[in-house]
Amino acid sequence: MATTSFIVEDRLMMSRISTSAITVTQIIPHGVKAYGCCACCYAPAMCPGCAAFPCIKDPEYIVKEMEASKYIYVRENSIEWNDPHKTSKEGDCCGQSLCLFRAQDKVSVLYFDDPMFDRITDKSRCCNDCRTFCFGGEGEMVQIDSKFCCGCCYRGEIALCVPVCCALCCPIIKHQIKVAKASEAIRGIKEARDNAKERMQIK
Repeated sequence: MATTSFIVEDRLMMSRISTSAITVTQIIPHGVKAYGCCACCYAPAMCPGCAAFPCIKDPEYIVKEMEASKYIYVRENSIEWNDPHKTSKEGDCCGQSLCLFRAQDKVSVLYFDDPMFDRITDKSRCCNDCRTFCFGGEGEMVQIDSKFCCGCCYRGEIALCVPVCCALCCPIIKHQIKVAKASEAIRGIKEARDNAKERMQIK
């Protein structure tokens, strides 16, 4: 069946000339799960609750599955990333397993001309390397959000605007991506976004 191309004048990034072809222009290294310095072994596969102890990691199979499911793709018109979470595997107890897990995908796509694609900032924890060594972590953090009113307000999820001073206690619209190196990821995303907007303007 033939496909139809649609052009959305105010959302050019979402327009489709070739509906089956979206080029991945860059792959950004994602943040890797790290455990604190006390963690010295993996929990047994059939006893994942042992991971509650600070010296024991999650079962090795779920750690590998979670890491294998992560990706960050910079595409010609957008950025796509998967930040999976751990969930119960299917089993015989009301459809769930009591002791086995699997990775549940959580895929997000953000187009470069989305109104929320305004600011790209490094939101990594203070002393992130030291804190990751001591307590664990998942790399560095890149945040994509939007400000207005001369940078005094965020766009909020519930209220129309959230003053910057209230951002910690009021939900704002934001996208957080765990990356290996925030500075390199920010540079790559900004270049891809600017190049995409330039191409659309030329057209």
